Amino acid sequence: MKKKTQGFYSEEFKWKVVQEVLTGKLSKEEARRVYNIKSNCAVLYWMRKYSGIDNYRHGGMPLVNQVEMVNMKELSEKDKRIKELEESLNREKLRADLWQKMVEIAEEQLNVDIRKKYGAKQSIPSKNKKANK
Repeated sequence: MKKKTQGFYSEEFKWKVVQEVLTGKLSKEEARRVYNIKSNCAVLYWMRKYSGIDNYRHGGMPLVNQVEMVNMKELSEKDKRIKELEESLNREKLRADLWQKMVEIAEEQLNVDIRKKYGAKQSIPSKNKKANK
């Protein structure tokens, strides 16, 4: 597939270049150099033009259809939400660590056990407190 001498490219040629870029065989710039495409933005324009066209000239799978684009957007939103939740979790972990350190410092400086020990029983209210009520 060769280009015409006037600088116009056949539809088959454009489709081939777009497929090579989308499959990762070439980058847009590499395709431009390999095929001697003079326009800096021609390949990008062609990619936009042919996106979403099913089996253009029987050239293979559809590039991107609307359902895939919606799915990609939903994944992007979910990824964003996951990132927000991970950041929130990290903040809460830091906050818990800070409280733990504050308790340790207070126990050390005041010589008082602030945290309840594992297996400790609750104190039984004294009879005098019940009588005063």
